[in-house]
Amino acid sequence: MKFRNVFWGLSLIIIGSLLVARNLGVIDFDWFNILRLWPLLFILWGLSVLPIRDTIKAGILVIILGGATWFVLEYPSSGKYHDFEFIIDKDFDSGNSSLTESQQNFTIPYSDTIENAKLVMDAAAGTFTLKDTCSDLLSFSQQSSRGSHYQYFVRRSGRDVMVNISEDEEHIFHNNNHKKVIISLNPAPVWDISLNAGASSVNYDLRQFKVQKISLDGGAGSFKITLGDKYPSVKVDIDAGASSLTLRVPENTGCDLEITAVLSGKHLPGFTKVSSGHYQTENYDEAKNKIHLNVDAAVSSFRIIRY
Repeated sequence: MKFRNVFWGLSLIIIGSLLVARNLGVIDFDWFNILRLWPLLFILWGLSVLPIRDTIKAGILVIILGGATWFVLEYPSSGKYHDFEFIIDKDFDSGNSSLTESQQNFTIPYSDTIENAKLVMDAAAGTFTLKDTCSDLLSFSQQSSRGSHYQYFVRRSGRDVMVNISEDEEHIFHNNNHKKVIISLNPAPVWDISLNAGASSVNYDLRQFKVQKISLDGGAGSFKITLGDKYPSVKVDIDAGASSLTLRVPENTGCDLEITAVLSGKHLPGFTKVSSGHYQTENYDEAKNKIHLNVDAAVSSFRIIRY
């Protein structure tokens, strides 16, 4: 009985059994815990080259694989994606949520000790709107004809909080072009907003919020972002594919733009070219509030409107 045959046989049996049991709902485990065990490959490699009997190697292998299986099943989840579960400190409530086949709503409670908030959203496909304020930290509502489902978690550290929202893996490959998501935010904290959008239509009106940073990773879609003057220095990073991109910025705000555009149409009224790919508004130096734009656009239509 060769060690490599025992190794592959036991490994495949254990992995297959775990997958079948998980699909049948008998057990549940976090895939991230499996990835955390990758250093075991070096241990098993070292075991295979040790000058000892294959029976001893097989015994050690059983112990290692048994321990790894126990770890996957019993070790606490990484907390990365859980349906309506919070990682919170003592002054947070649990929030409210509801879900039907075509509609999903949840709210994340606000604490007046929060000073900085970060929203990370994986938008996938659909229509996404952000414009209204709310008394909660965040209010989320979505309607879909195909039963789309989102997950979220909240992490609190001192006066900082992070909200991560993403679509359930079971629904992420569905055609969600008919999905409509509306998000409202509390205007009190300073916000950092990160959006990963695929074939989406996005309309973010941020005039009522103190936004210090926006990151947009967009695919083939239509993206409209309106910035306000509630925060003195705003950083905007945009990486867009075959998309239509419109930024609306206050006319009294100084703007600095670094842009790399490949086969893209640019419309930049009020901007003066400083150097190749670098533009500024005439009032940039004396403006009280400033916006720093870094745009990497492929086959796109890109324009800035000063209002």
